[in-house]
Amino acid sequence: MHFHVRLVDGPEGAVKRRHFVEAHWRYFDDHRDHFVARGATVTDDNSVVLASVIFVEFDSWDDVRRFVANEPLNRNGAFKDVVITRWATGLTRRQRDFPRREGQVAWYIRGYGKPGVHEQRQELLQAHRAYFAPYDPAHFIARGPVLDDEGEQWQGSANLLCLPTRQDVDAFVAGEPYQKNGLYERVLIERYRFGGRPGQIV
Repeated sequence: MHFHVRLVDGPEGAVKRRHFVEAHWRYFDDHRDHFVARGATVTDDNSVVLASVIFVEFDSWDDVRRFVANEPLNRNGAFKDVVITRWATGLTRRQRDFPRREGQVAWYIRGYGKPGVHEQRQELLQAHRAYFAPYDPAHFIARGPVLDDEGEQWQGSANLLCLPTRQDVDAFVAGEPYQKNGLYERVLIERYRFGGRPGQIV
């Protein structure tokens, strides 16, 4: 089972991150085989961390909840909000396999689906996949639908995408079939920073 976890920094998030970063890195290293992607969202100028966003695979809800509860930053009060959702990966590779180039700018795109649009989403699925296909080889780090707790009903999407500017990502989202056809209540876009120690590929 795949899951997406968003952990939003609280008022002491920056202090907690500095204090517990080594424990955080060790904990994630110990669970490296569970990760599809991991990193942080930041302000557009890349100066302030806003949240941690991770995409993981575990056998059950109990396993992922235990993993999140024991994560050192979370355990020590770095976050004011923690949300775990079912997710399905749309790519065969993981973030560590993503082709990286100097100067890449990455973005976290979280679409929050309107209630009751699962069937309409199914009708648009092929158009959605066709729109994404040209971006898969060199631009998508991770992508996939957010699902209900049983993994059956579509409730939105969570994607990581490399594009040069905020204007580029805004235009990409505006042209996406789900967005064009009104399936989202809102779409959150934040700049994304790859996780791991300096120089580490995760």
